[in-house]
Amino acid sequence: MKKLMFALMVSATLYMAACKPESLKQYEPNSAFSLSNLQGTWKLSKVTQRDEDAIRKGFPYKELDLTAPLGQNQVTLTLNLSGTAPGAYVINYGTAAKLLKVGNGNWILDDVNKPGRLTLASGTDSAKLVLSSYANLLNNKLILVQKKLLAGKEVITYNYEFSKN
Repeated sequence: MKKLMFALMVSATLYMAACKPESLKQYEPNSAFSLSNLQGTWKLSKVTQRDEDAIRKGFPYKELDLTAPLGQNQVTLTLNLSGTAPGAYVINYGTAAKLLKVGNGNWILDDVNKPGRLTLASGTDSAKLVLSSYANLLNNKLILVQKKLLAGKEVITYNYEFSKN
């Protein structure tokens, strides 16, 4: 029995010694995102409002679809480039309620190579939005998230789902 255990230990040691680590693949920071993916006209297809306080308290009504009641399916957002940088934007609300509270102006990214936030600036007003997954952009979908704070605490979250025209 000892010889068998010794043979198993030797073979396991030889097997482990023969293993070599694979070489690491090079990281490409811009592989999933291109600024040109944001450019163009986006039609608002769905808007949901989530009550963060109701979620914290376990209330049954936590989320509400505002798309049809507020006519949000009429809204379009056009993002233009200025050369190779973010440029002007135009929001056409039609007769829909102005949930974003900004007019036309310039759009800004926190990082043009790997953005996390998109800001729609119009004069002294601005709407700070969080970009969702870059994979959505490849499928002509843009999801922007806007969080409303009260005394530094999240109270309402809006999810804007756009599709490219």
